[in-house]
Amino acid sequence: MLLSFVISAQGKENKLFKTINSLKRQTIDDYELIIVNDDPSIEKESIEFLKDQFRENEKIIVAFNNKGQGSATNWNTGLQLASGEYVSFIKEGDILESNFIEEIKKITQGKKPKIDILEYRLNFSGLFEATSTTALQMDKVYELPKSTEVFAHFNQMIYGKIFRLKYLKDFRINFRRSVRFDTLFLYKALGQARTFYFTSKVLCNHRSTVLKYSAFDLVNQWPHILNYYRRIGAYKELKDELNYAYYYQMTYDFLNLVKEFGNKQLYKKALKYADTKMENKIRSFMKTNSVYLEDRNPDFTKRIKEFEGFVSSELRKIGK
Repeated sequence: MLLSFVISAQGKENKLFKTINSLKRQTIDDYELIIVNDDPSIEKESIEFLKDQFRENEKIIVAFNNKGQGSATNWNTGLQLASGEYVSFIKEGDILESNFIEEIKKITQGKKPKIDILEYRLNFSGLFEATSTTALQMDKVYELPKSTEVFAHFNQMIYGKIFRLKYLKDFRINFRRSVRFDTLFLYKALGQARTFYFTSKVLCNHRSTVLKYSAFDLVNQWPHILNYYRRIGAYKELKDELNYAYYYQMTYDFLNLVKEFGNKQLYKKALKYADTKMENKIRSFMKTNSVYLEDRNPDFTKRIKEFEGFVSSELRKIGK
C-alpha cells in the first residue's frame, strides 16, 4: 500500500464526509484512511456515522478514544496503525485533489534513495485565502543534510507533508504526548531524513481555523528543536539555517497567524512576547546570519529590518 492518511477527528460528520468523498474520487485507490476519534462524548449519530464508514469501506480504520487525548496522541496512534509506505496527517474537512495519490506515486516510486519527506502545496481558506509556497526550488530532490537550505525554509506545518513510514519507525520519531508540538516532530523528522522533495502541485484544499491549543506553542517549541539538534551533533553545522527558521517563525509567521484570529488581546500579547524574545538580537542576526543575507524572502527581510517599528505600530493600532 502506498499511502496511509491519518485524521485526529472530533466526529464532525459534515467535514469527514467531504474528506472521505475526496478519497473515493481518487484516480488511484492505493491508500487507507485511519480516523482516530478524540471525543468520546460526541453525539450517538456521529458515532454511528463513523461505524458506518468503517463497515462500508474496507479502506477505513476507525479508533475510538475512551477520553480526549489531543491530536499528538491520536497521530501517534495513527502511526502505530498505519501500514502504507508513506503516511500523511490530514485534517477532517480537507478536500484532496482527485489526482493526489497518483501524483505522490509518480514522485516517489522508483527514486533511489527513496524520498523520506515530501511536501505538497495547499490552497488555504477560512481565516485567510492563500496558496502555500516556498523559498526552495520546487520539483527537486534535496539530498540531506548536504542541502542545508531546506532546514531554513521548511514550512513549519504538519499538514501538507507525507513521510516515509519505515524511517520514522527506524528512528522512533513520534509526537510529544499531551502537547501540540508538531513543529518539533517535523524538525526531528527532517534531522534524520536523507531526502526531501517539494512538489509544485497544489493537491489539497485546507481550511485554516483558530487554534484549539495555545498559539504560543508554535514558538515555544523552538528551544526544544535547537536542543535536539545539539543532541544529535548537527547544531553547529546548521546554526544559521535553524536560527533563520526560528526568527522567521517568531517575528513573521506566528504574528501574521495570530493577527488573523481577530483577538486583539491575544495579538497584543503575541507582539509583546515576540518583541521581548527578539530584544537586542535582531541587529546581530541581520549582520551575521548567512541565510538571511541571501534575501530569499523579501517580506520577511522587510519585517526584520523594521521589526521594532512594526511592533510599536501594531500596538498603537490596537491600543497599548
